[in-house]
Amino acid sequence: MNKANANDVVLHVLSLVLESILVYLVSLLFHEAFIVLSCFLIYCTLRPTLGEQRLVVDVLSALLVPIVLAVVRFTAFPTFSWTAAVLILVAGSLASLVVKYRSRLTKKGEKSITKEAHQHMLATLAHEIRTPLTIMQTTENVLMEQIPGPLNARQRKFMESIFINTHRLITFSENMLTLLKMEQDWQPDLSKPIDLRLLIRQVSDTMQPMLLVKKQQIKCSFPSLLSRPKADEAWIRQVLINLIHNACKHTDEQGSILITVTQDDRQVVVTVTDTGHGLLGSERETLFKEFYQENQNKREYQDGFGLGLSIVRAIIERHHGKVYITSTKEMGTMVSFNLPAEASR
Repeated sequence: MNKANANDVVLHVLSLVLESILVYLVSLLFHEAFIVLSCFLIYCTLRPTLGEQRLVVDVLSALLVPIVLAVVRFTAFPTFSWTAAVLILVAGSLASLVVKYRSRLTKKGEKSITKEAHQHMLATLAHEIRTPLTIMQTTENVLMEQIPGPLNARQRKFMESIFINTHRLITFSENMLTLLKMEQDWQPDLSKPIDLRLLIRQVSDTMQPMLLVKKQQIKCSFPSLLSRPKADEAWIRQVLINLIHNACKHTDEQGSILITVTQDDRQVVVTVTDTGHGLLGSERETLFKEFYQENQNKREYQDGFGLGLSIVRAIIERHHGKVYITSTKEMGTMVSFNLPAEASR
């Protein structure tokens, strides 16, 4: 690091410290924990979007600033957990950081970088974000199980919101890594048959915590004899996770999700059906575009990044299959994919 870069880093850190002190002093004007939390959340969400791109400095500050503010300020509020404040502020800060780098990397007319450097930067960012988020999710599970102590109804509501948004960011980072892998001329391993029955049950169990937050039920239906198609198990697992996450996102509380498997002599068909609000048929094909979200005026459609279905179709097409969407307004949506069947059962 040369002298000019060192000076830039020192000035950046100094401005960060002064900003944090100013925000802390302003928060002393308020005595309600939720008002203070709102002020801190606005600051932690806006701050990463400003200034130059410095990946390491940005990631460290996105983690340290919310933690320091929460610990220093919320220890004064005995009725509000500083741990919950840390989780909320860090989640907001990391989400803003993702937006900053995504928008700048796609901006045209700026200094060009090679495709390899672009992919490396995105992969690094996705890995850096996923690690602390996984730790946060583990901590949230412990808190929601009330192992450290009981939660009142209001605190549990906040923890459920934190859990959902943390899961969203983890899913986003995993989808970003999936997209990068598929851009590198990736081909699935089709040499081994997979047990779809077992795989679907495993994924359903994995997704249960997110479904329980919205009081949703998931059911599975299989034929008595089920073929074992040759497919890449890891990638079909990703398909199932994305489809169940998508169904959960578009289904109200206490709704239900049904996974059915059917087959004939040529193919095995997996269908994920939800009881949500349905999709707009006139723009159904557009749903497979990256970062597209249909009907963004509705809150439930804003819960996501619009990557799930585009990844699902890319994976299934490389398995020589197709994805189909059937939807009825205010009744629900069915998303199906097929895989070539094998004779072994």
